[in-house]
Amino acid sequence: MVSRFDEYLVHQTEQTLARVASDHPEWQDRFYFNIHDSDGELAMITGLGAFPNRSMIQGYIFAVQGGEHYASIQVRASDNDREVMTAGSLSFSVVEPLKAWRLEIADEAQAIHGSLEFRARCPLYQFSPIEWEDRDRVVVKQMHYTQAGTYEGSLSIGGRTFTDLVGMRDRSWGVRDMMRVPFWIWISAQFKEFCISAWLWETPDGDVIHADGAIIHESGEVMTVTGIEHELELWPGTKRPKSGRFQLRMADGKTESLSASEIETIFLAPGLVRWADSDAELLKRADASAFGFDQHCRFELAGESGTGIVEYMVTGGHRRYGIPPVRTTP
Repeated sequence: MVSRFDEYLVHQTEQTLARVASDHPEWQDRFYFNIHDSDGELAMITGLGAFPNRSMIQGYIFAVQGGEHYASIQVRASDNDREVMTAGSLSFSVVEPLKAWRLEIADEAQAIHGSLEFRARCPLYQFSPIEWEDRDRVVVKQMHYTQAGTYEGSLSIGGRTFTDLVGMRDRSWGVRDMMRVPFWIWISAQFKEFCISAWLWETPDGDVIHADGAIIHESGEVMTVTGIEHELELWPGTKRPKSGRFQLRMADGKTESLSASEIETIFLAPGLVRWADSDAELLKRADASAFGFDQHCRFELAGESGTGIVEYMVTGGHRRYGIPPVRTTP
């Protein structure tokens, strides 16, 4: 199928742009934004993914504010229109390529309203390609990059309005079969003059699949991370981390010690839309069913303090920490 973008000189194969490089149903073209304040009162993730081989676009909001949790999944059919970056009441647009995006975020039923403009504060970091198969099935084969920034505008949730927000955006494309992902840790940390974006994939036995990232300064200096070692402390009886200690092995041979302690946690758990930590039964259910956690954290590195998100994806489990797999695959 020919689209309006086929008019431009952007092709990389003999196919139209609607025909992506793989027929895998989990081939996706997507972006993600994490949004948080520096006082530890709000954390949100939002974004949108296009699945050309499934003719579907999916947007989402997951947030936690003062112990109250919010989730919203918004889906629409896609007819060769990936350039229309909307789903339901979510709308995203590029203001200035590689520097600025516009986010219109809403869920009327949960009184969530946001009009934000992401502005880069650090250069983007392009990760090396990641590719991994499990029992001859492609789990991941993708490219992605991340960028730290600030948000102009305001976001209202839980009867409060927040400004002066910061966060990280992620842009990726390729195959990523989330229900077959083993275990990953993605560190997204904001410090006064630099940020950290680092990603580690491991098998359930702890074998490294992929490790990459960087400490990226506002000045433009980039210090590459080539390895990540971790020591996690879990909440008793759960698979949810309470804190993490990370040894970042740098390209120059040095090691940087980073610690992260939980402020609040966004649970990536099916079937839960609006609930509170104070509901012990729902908290237990969320802990049990979650396949991942986006954790609002305070960070410490070489005497400097920061805030941000650590994303723990635990779908395949991790034997070292006694985390069972969320599902079994044939």
